[in-house]
Amino acid sequence: MATFARGSKIEKIIVRNPDDTEDQDLTLQVGPIAFYEDMIDASFHVELMIFDTFGWLESFPIRSGSKVFLRIKTPTGVIDFEKEPLYISNISTAGSTSKKEVFVMQLESKAAFTNHLRRLYKKYNAPTHEVVREILAKDLEVPDTRIIDLEEPSNRIEFLGVYKRPLQTCVGLAVKSIPQNHSKKQISKGGSGMFFWETLKGFRFQSPDQIFAKAIENKDEVINFEKVAAFDALDPKNNFHITNEPFWNNNHNLFEKLSMGQYASQFGLFDSSSRKHVVIERDGQARHDYNADKDGDILSNSEYFQPKEFSTMPSRHMLLVKDERLFDNSDEQDDSSKTSMEHVEYEARRQSRYSALFSQTLEVTVPLNLNLHAGAVVNLKFPRINIDKPSGGDNNPASGFYMIKTLSHKFGSEGDFTGMQLIRDAYSKLS
Repeated sequence: MATFARGSKIEKIIVRNPDDTEDQDLTLQVGPIAFYEDMIDASFHVELMIFDTFGWLESFPIRSGSKVFLRIKTPTGVIDFEKEPLYISNISTAGSTSKKEVFVMQLESKAAFTNHLRRLYKKYNAPTHEVVREILAKDLEVPDTRIIDLEEPSNRIEFLGVYKRPLQTCVGLAVKSIPQNHSKKQISKGGSGMFFWETLKGFRFQSPDQIFAKAIENKDEVINFEKVAAFDALDPKNNFHITNEPFWNNNHNLFEKLSMGQYASQFGLFDSSSRKHVVIERDGQARHDYNADKDGDILSNSEYFQPKEFSTMPSRHMLLVKDERLFDNSDEQDDSSKTSMEHVEYEARRQSRYSALFSQTLEVTVPLNLNLHAGAVVNLKFPRINIDKPSGGDNNPASGFYMIKTLSHKFGSEGDFTGMQLIRDAYSKLS
């Protein structure tokens, strides 16, 4: 049993041969291990480094498509893929000597492979979260235990599968979904659409707006991290301290923001049947009113800046082709037009909202914590910029709430840690 710092234990790394008849235990040959999650990636990824001193790669053999049964126990939880194994997607050589060969195995969930074997062709007409659940359960054969956090939208979509892959279809449905708190009655408040992604626990289909709202409503459940001057990795009291020097990327590039349509954009809808072209304009400020009834923006405490001089004219122009609803009755055509226009209007807001959401990124490293996952919200506290300022309040603009966009759990000789790329769309006010 290989043991790493901070009490993590690799209990099992077993590879089954391609014929599904024989197992090989690689637990004692394993090196660094990394688990990757990303909110804009429909599946998670795993990398295992193996120190092969027995020639298992060729003699066993180990090949792409082989099953890997894995279990790692940590103080904050267990990574368990014994009943539902992972599959090798690629094997690459990292180096070799006369006594050993080092190679890296890339692993994916079964759904990621099944996705390349299945195509959708039927007609769907239901709320998008129900369609996502059906695709995951029936087409990708994902167990119910791994279908989690499917947020119900305010709209339903009618479409044909047209032989698209299941996971890519789910990503497309997330883009077209309108959160409950941004229905047609509240359409002026904006909203950011939804994301579809996979974590170690399972698949999620959620909107950032709901994620942030739940985090604020349940602040006591949000994990807090603090940057300290000195850090002792062996002290368990430091489990909620930031271990690295954070890298904060605040996008002040006005040219880039204008090219992305963050402040104002123009969308055109082209109806191929009627040959009509309709233009929709949306300013970025509208989408930032989605939680105006709360005490400021829930992503910080908050201060959103929009240059008025450059927000009066659309800086990005996009054209969408109207989805044809081939199975509509003639009585429903007017409703179809309204639905299409609603999506164009919403797309204009979504584009600027996404642009703002990714405009601030912060990269931090903390002690390994399996309670963290892509899509979770964390609260960070950084020391004051001016130590001479009287006590009370927090004047470091980097402090506040963030959402985890990308996450990596890593085990290795340098210790076990979790790296995060965090995002938010507003500045913290100085106090």
